[in-house]
Amino acid sequence: MRLTQTAYLFGEYGELIGYDDWDRPVYGDPLPEIPFLMELEPFIPELAKTQYGIFVEVRYRMFTEPNESLNLNTEFVFNGQRLKITEVLKYKRHFECMVNVVGNYP
Repeated sequence: MRLTQTAYLFGEYGELIGYDDWDRPVYGDPLPEIPFLMELEPFIPELAKTQYGIFVEVRYRMFTEPNESLNLNTEFVFNGQRLKITEVLKYKRHFECMVNVVGNYP
């Protein structure tokens, strides 16, 4: 499988903002910092119904190597867009994910 595009998953924590009254760290929003290779192609809900038998909101189909970080409702950033996984089809050698656009990423 030829994967030519790079997207970024959000890390666990954002940058450290400061500390609260009990000296616990306070973090900002997580940053997209974990890269993974993938291939993205346009896709529509009607094709998801006929090809896979699933009823989901979908705008793209993503192919990637198996990655346990890619689960239902996982968000990631690609080309300035924030995308959300609406379905994950796990195969032995690759994952196929149905992806929908959440919005722009600043």
